[in-house]
Amino acid sequence: MASSEAESPGQDRHPRASGSLLRISADLKNLAAVRRFIRDGAGSLERDEDAFQALTQAVDESLTNIVVHGYRGQPGFIEIELSRAGDSLVVCLRDQAPPFDPTAVPSPDVTVPLEKRPPGGLGVHLTRRLADRISYRPTPQGGNELTLEKRVFKPPRGKGSGSPT
Repeated sequence: MASSEAESPGQDRHPRASGSLLRISADLKNLAAVRRFIRDGAGSLERDEDAFQALTQAVDESLTNIVVHGYRGQPGFIEIELSRAGDSLVVCLRDQAPPFDPTAVPSPDVTVPLEKRPPGGLGVHLTRRLADRISYRPTPQGGNELTLEKRVFKPPRGKGSGSPT
C-alpha cells in the first residue's frame, strides 16, 4: 500500500492512504498507486473482474483528465475515497482544479470518422461507458467532486443466485 509517513503540509510527494481515503499530488505518476489503492480497498471479496477493471479504467481516465485538463500542469491534490454500496464499489474523486462538470459534456458522435471529429471528449465518453453511475457536484471550496459507481461484487452464494441452498 502507499506510504503512510508524515509529511509537511503542502508537500505530499508520495501518496498517503488513511482508511478508505487516499490523497495524491496531481501527477500522472501516481495513477499506479491509485490502482493499487482501489484493488486493495476492494479486498478479497468475490467480484466480477471485468466489471472491476472497467471501474478502475474509468477512474484512471477521470484522474488523467483532472491532472491534464483541470490542473494543467500546476501543483494540486486529488482525494480518492473508496466505499461500498451493496454490490457496488463507489469511487469519489475530489480536487481543487477549476470547476468542470464532465456529466454536462455532450457525447461525441462516434459515427463520424476520427479525423473529422473535434479533439477531446473521448475520455469522458469512455468513463460514461465503463461506470454504471456518474455524478458530479461542485464542492463548497470551489473544486470538484466526481463520483463513479460500478456493480463489481457478486452476491453471496445461495442468496439471489437462483441456485438451491
